Amino acid sequence: MSRGSVAVKVNYNVGHYFQTRKGVRQGDPLSPILFNIVVDMLAILISRAKGVDQIQGVVPYLVDKGLSILQYVDDTVIFMGNDLEKAKNIKLLLCAFEQLSGLKINFHKNKLFCYGAAKTNQNKYAQIFGCDLGSFPFRYMGIPMHHRKLMNKDRKHVEECFQKWLNCWRSKMLSVGGRIVLINSILSSLPMFMLSFFEIPRGVLKKLDYFRSRFFW
Repeated sequence: MSRGSVAVKVNYNVGHYFQTRKGVRQGDPLSPILFNIVVDMLAILISRAKGVDQIQGVVPYLVDKGLSILQYVDDTVIFMGNDLEKAKNIKLLLCAFEQLSGLKINFHKNKLFCYGAAKTNQNKYAQIFGCDLGSFPFRYMGIPMHHRKLMNKDRKHVEECFQKWLNCWRSKMLSVGGRIVLINSILSSLPMFMLSFFEIPRGVLKKLDYFRSRFFW
């Protein structure tokens, strides 16, 4: 944006072109739109590389030629099969994307997660990409993520949120109506986001009901 030329169009009349001298600052509403336009090019490059079998995605039985990239706002998640040579191709593709787009990928801020047979080569993958290794389960957008079925201990975050709120409340100093409002507006809404993704076991639900009833009575 700092090296382009723009013109102002008013009533179908285009004015003189002039050079831009300031880039888009952080917080500008135009910034995420430009970012998504540029990252769409990354998805196209990955799709073309899959077409010539240079990279390999995951779950090819669910997604044609495998799932390789997911984009949510300014977060990018890249998936790849257990193949060191094709992992090097992805690294070369990302470096080429940097040169084409002008965006700098900070690999040190990214995490690499391996599971299954890929765990035997996780140090080699980390060396290729220059990323730190992450461990399961991890949290993404507030949701615990794991390659296997989540256990009750993986959902402890919701119980911790309940306890965090309850520790700063004094139920004896509130009326019955006040306690009901807090329970319905805050405690009951805390697990809703996770419930929209996963079915929570009965044991966890009973624990949450225990917190709510203890606060009320």
